[in-house]
Amino acid sequence: MNILDNWKIIHAKAPEDGRYVACIEGLVASSNPRFPGSSVIRTSYLTGYERHGESLLVVTARRSEYLLGKRHPGEYLTEDFLKSFLPERKHAPAPVFDGVRSQIIAYAENEYARPASAAEFSPLGQV
Repeated sequence: MNILDNWKIIHAKAPEDGRYVACIEGLVASSNPRFPGSSVIRTSYLTGYERHGESLLVVTARRSEYLLGKRHPGEYLTEDFLKSFLPERKHAPAPVFDGVRSQIIAYAENEYARPASAAEFSPLGQV
């Protein structure tokens, strides 16, 4: 199970119908040998949640699951905010995947390095 730390909510509106959608951006440990340390990722949009002990597990459109760890210090919205508009997993319809992918936007060289910004890893220095 992926644990997402230092997470924050990325807000958006779906272009087709204007409904509110949210993605999560945060630091997740990677099993990819090219990225042995933690990576900063942005998920596809969230489709549901499930209580997992004392924590919240979110499910994405790509059917990935992330257990929410510590919030980003600047994130004022809590897990309760996500629960206010996401359906519980057992009540959520199966998502119709629309091609929005999760993406690694940066990674730390080792576990003690700070997460890099996406601009530092952009080929042109731009995001």
